[in-house]
Amino acid sequence: MGIITFPRGFLWGASTSAYQTEGHNAGSAFWDWERRKGWEPSGAAAGSWERFEEDLECVKALHLNAYRFSMEWSRVQPGPDRFDEGVLARYAFWARRLKEEGVRPFVCLHHFSEPAWLLERHPEGWLDEGVAPRYLRFAERAAGALREHVRDWVTFNEPVVFIVGAYGMGQFPPGRRLLLRPKLLERAVRIMARTHNEAYRLLRRLQPEGRVGYAHHVSALDPARPGDEDAVMAWDSFMHRGFIEATKAHMDFLGVNYYTRIFVHRSFLSPLPGRAVPGYAEFERGVGGPLFKLLGGRRGDGEPTDMGWEVHPEGLGRVVGALWRDFGLPILVLENGIADAAGSRREGFIRDHLGSLGGVMAQGAEVQGYFHWSLVDNYEWGSYRPRFGLYSMARRPAPGSAFYAEVARTGEMNVDG
Repeated sequence: MGIITFPRGFLWGASTSAYQTEGHNAGSAFWDWERRKGWEPSGAAAGSWERFEEDLECVKALHLNAYRFSMEWSRVQPGPDRFDEGVLARYAFWARRLKEEGVRPFVCLHHFSEPAWLLERHPEGWLDEGVAPRYLRFAERAAGALREHVRDWVTFNEPVVFIVGAYGMGQFPPGRRLLLRPKLLERAVRIMARTHNEAYRLLRRLQPEGRVGYAHHVSALDPARPGDEDAVMAWDSFMHRGFIEATKAHMDFLGVNYYTRIFVHRSFLSPLPGRAVPGYAEFERGVGGPLFKLLGGRRGDGEPTDMGWEVHPEGLGRVVGALWRDFGLPILVLENGIADAAGSRREGFIRDHLGSLGGVMAQGAEVQGYFHWSLVDNYEWGSYRPRFGLYSMARRPAPGSAFYAEVARTGEMNVDG
């Protein structure tokens, strides 16, 4: 393919989440959950609550023009009827500083973590219709505080993944295990999809010039054996397309989080794939692998990352092309990255995935940006072992970061190295 030139105005970014990077989010339901599950404690995480200016220097050194961060709901709203104006002011300051440096902030309002008080008041979580109005109240206060500096909003990160993890597998709070009760799982997905639509209307009313979408986890899917095509379609419908169909009239962009390929086979539990996405660190070491097979999936055959996920760059172009063809929505790749503690594979990973993305863009897909996961090494929901960061927690550049910085600076890349 030779040299790929990305269009003027293409967004080069990195993504993080509040709970995974800020540290000491003791008001989150995850804080006590870590102890109950025997996870490695998140503790200080990457310290980003106190080290934002250092993170901004990393963003600038990478020549990025966009940065995605999330607002920790439990910090913003530490009680059912109390909002912390100081916290809102700090997040607004972050957004302002990004803008001052020519970096476009993308703000995510729900990245898995929820306040402990929310689940105390609503133990059934998103199975309870009462959660949505509380989320919308939080979203309204958050947008009101930041709208002067932010025009791009992400309502939910990986909504179906969150529902399956929290209500299907019992791996996230509130820890329900409903895989054999599909109607209840579908209810939670419907409530969250409807809440996104309501949040879209709310945010666009507050900020008519704003843009609203969400970050949707999408894997490349292949049949494990001849005859498994129906299983692929069922998996794709439940994990990928159902949520988009329910929300496609309320999106200004579709965020795509892509990491790997999955081979799908028939299973008596299909189409309820509890590990339809790459699981998280502690889950992978425990029930993740065997249960994944039971639910109808297996990992690809390519060389795995430190998380055991196949590196399959062709899949990024494949899923982006299919989503563009079928829905016609502008696409932003909001997460794509590799757990690579040795640092020897990140440059090739980025090159190959951007090559795949460039190929589908050349065929007409409207892709507006690419955000690498993650800016800094962070807490991967149970462990600090996986190293996804372009920078270490000490804010030292990781191997591969200089390559990404040069691509972001020039807007060009030699696919052949």
